[in-house]
Amino acid sequence: MMPYIFSYIALVMLLLPIQKIDAATTRVDANQYSSFWIWGRIQSAPYLQQAKELYILQGEIRLNNTSKQSALIPQSVGVLKIPHQKVWLVYRNHHLQWNNQELAHILKRIQSWENAGNNIQGIQIDFDAQTKNLNEYAIFLQKLRSQLPKKYKLSITGLLDWTNVQNQETLNLLRQNIDELAIQSYQGSTTIPNYQNYLKKISAMKLPYKIGIVQHGIWDKSLNFNSDPNFKGYIVFLLRNELLNK
Repeated sequence: MMPYIFSYIALVMLLLPIQKIDAATTRVDANQYSSFWIWGRIQSAPYLQQAKELYILQGEIRLNNTSKQSALIPQSVGVLKIPHQKVWLVYRNHHLQWNNQELAHILKRIQSWENAGNNIQGIQIDFDAQTKNLNEYAIFLQKLRSQLPKKYKLSITGLLDWTNVQNQETLNLLRQNIDELAIQSYQGSTTIPNYQNYLKKISAMKLPYKIGIVQHGIWDKSLNFNSDPNFKGYIVFLLRNELLNK
């Protein structure tokens, strides 16, 4: 069973936020990549058929407005059967006051995917921690890592501003407890201005990282991270504003 993909058609490209394109920049073409974020129901597309790695949203964790209790809300697609691709299950997180139920639900979901014959790499936590609060988040991740079975990897998304962090205690906690940082160079469907200046500092964090780029977003062709041993590749965030009819 192949996934479904949301993408932009040529007409929709005209509606994208205008960003300057010159000889040094290009637009992100999903056909040139092999690792993708999938944030909704998707339709089969050539680049997904040849994808090596998929990050698939499975839910969000937030505080209930009435009870003030933490709750995991299932989202996105159900269990697929895609055994030839590496799969990460992604959870959008809104707070750090987890109880004992969130991870139990996550592990149960992992089991369902594995029972369908999938190659689960681990989980990814998508949490927009403010840079000033990153140490608190790193402590949270240390606890999560201690509870997550060792056979599963722990990935997190990160903000460009995190490249300014110099607190060694925080960085050491991250190095000890996460398997990768997926730093996001975009917001919504638009590449963040001055992303190059942030990314040029990422090697100083000494963390295994991937760079998140957005489908049809702009990209500086002169950027090259291949000489950095901590660079593990790119992840393309697939847009879902318009359904591409096949």
